Amino acid sequence: MSGNRYRLKSNSVYALFLLCFVALYARLFVLQVVRHDALATRGEDLHRFNVKIDPRRGNIYDRENRPLAMSVRVKSAYAVPEDIRSPEETADLISQCLKAPREEVAAKIEKKGRKFVWLGRKLDGRIADRIESLQLDGIGFREEVRRVYPQGPLMSHVIGFVDIDNRGLEGLELQHDGAMRGQAGWMASRRDRKGREIMTLRSSEVQSIDGYDLDLTMDVVIQHIAESELENGCRKFNAVGGCVIVMNPQTGAILAMCNRPTYDPNCPSEYPQEARRNRCITDVYEPGSTFKVVTVACALDKGAVSIDDSFFCENGAFRVGRHTLHDVHKYGTLTTAEIVKKSSNIGAVKIAMRLGDRFLHGGIRRFGFGVPTGVGLPGEVGGIVHPLAQWSGLSIAAVPMGQEIGVTPIQMAAAAATIANGGLAMKPYIVETIRDSSGRVVRSFSPEARARVISEAAASVLARAMEGVPTREGTAPKAELKDYTVAGKTGTSQKVDPDGRYSHSRFVGSFVGFAPARNPAVLILVLLDEPKPVYYGGSVAGPIFKEIAGRVLKYLGVPPDKEDAGAIVVSDTGRRLAAARPVKAE
Repeated sequence: MSGNRYRLKSNSVYALFLLCFVALYARLFVLQVVRHDALATRGEDLHRFNVKIDPRRGNIYDRENRPLAMSVRVKSAYAVPEDIRSPEETADLISQCLKAPREEVAAKIEKKGRKFVWLGRKLDGRIADRIESLQLDGIGFREEVRRVYPQGPLMSHVIGFVDIDNRGLEGLELQHDGAMRGQAGWMASRRDRKGREIMTLRSSEVQSIDGYDLDLTMDVVIQHIAESELENGCRKFNAVGGCVIVMNPQTGAILAMCNRPTYDPNCPSEYPQEARRNRCITDVYEPGSTFKVVTVACALDKGAVSIDDSFFCENGAFRVGRHTLHDVHKYGTLTTAEIVKKSSNIGAVKIAMRLGDRFLHGGIRRFGFGVPTGVGLPGEVGGIVHPLAQWSGLSIAAVPMGQEIGVTPIQMAAAAATIANGGLAMKPYIVETIRDSSGRVVRSFSPEARARVISEAAASVLARAMEGVPTREGTAPKAELKDYTVAGKTGTSQKVDPDGRYSHSRFVGSFVGFAPARNPAVLILVLLDEPKPVYYGGSVAGPIFKEIAGRVLKYLGVPPDKEDAGAIVVSDTGRRLAAARPVKAE
């Protein structure tokens, strides 16, 4: 009986072992045969991955091939939390190297189960070397591309900047982001069981395509002159801001464009948004008396007045409807040329009345006001030109002297450049060529005539009248140059208070001029926002123009055109500039 019981137990054990063996065999069959392909692929996927190869973002150069924006290879630190043996010690060491809060670093590396977490992107080389020398478990590095701006704040509002992933956010970096970004490549690689890449098993698959380079019309030296003189002027006259535009009126090429306040594109997050605004293309202001040249230009072109016609300026007070218009001085009779030279409000309004509001409005539109210039920068606005149907009975007394109209600095500069260029409007532009990584030009930008705005004769006589402005008898004697003739116009406009009334304490002072007056090489617009206590354009913007124009013309090697001026050696840049002639297109 006991033997039968023993055999029964033995058979049960054998049956149990047999059942387990069958189950194990069945499981192995399923894994090795039925699911072999799927599991093999899954296993490979755990160890195989693609490494992204970032392309080189295109560089930006000035007209003399000096670098303004470039990309460099740098290291970024990452952590594999599950491989870190001592999270506390690692957090202490990493936070010291990165100069980051310890709690922030600890929160990243203590997340168990995560295969990857960034510790620091695009690190300074010394910081990366310091971390790497620690040889910490679970800490690795990847190579990335960092955008650097070797000129610092210089041209920052034009160039713009990129985000951490090298995507353009402002300026030319945004405008030409698609061309400059390039195309990323990838490389197949493998990782070990701890998730670490095995560098020796990398294999090339798809090469990256580098982005295009930009060559600008702008010049680092001219930009430095403009920025330094604007900075000095803002400080001297206590202005809250300002801007300068330097351009070649014969071609439309922008040579310099700067703003105050400014910022460093290498660290844009450290500056307020206000400092990053390109006032030259985004800020709309009432131009004041600089706009009188547009009024006179339209009247001369239509034959409504001649440069020698006389107008009685009412001894400084002129009644228009229920509004009394005033001049700074009590002028009697002035010619059209004297109205420009002395900036008579009453004289400008009487010229506009003779022209008529319909022709004045049409002329303003022909000069390009009310639409963006198309200079090639993001964020440009078109200003404000009210439809003629919305003009009031007082508009004919306001618009001719730069009120009831909103313009941008680039629009005002382009309008004055039209007069300097014999009445032919050139489209402002900043990018000269776009090249691929081999240096081949894929696109070029040439001077482009936008329209014949006024006749050459009208532009010529108006330019001669504008030569009287930077003289002792004009409104900007402080803008006069010793070696070069200057034609220009001052502007002083009141800003509008929150209650809608014109302010008696906040002004915009400006001056726009070109030199040499008879064969202009440069046109310069200077604008100061809320200068004080002095605020007249001739007094605050005129001196800045003088310093910029004098230094720029000498740098370009433009020969003096005043008889008593000394000789100046003509540079290569000056020869190229002198060779540029207006595009004669009607």
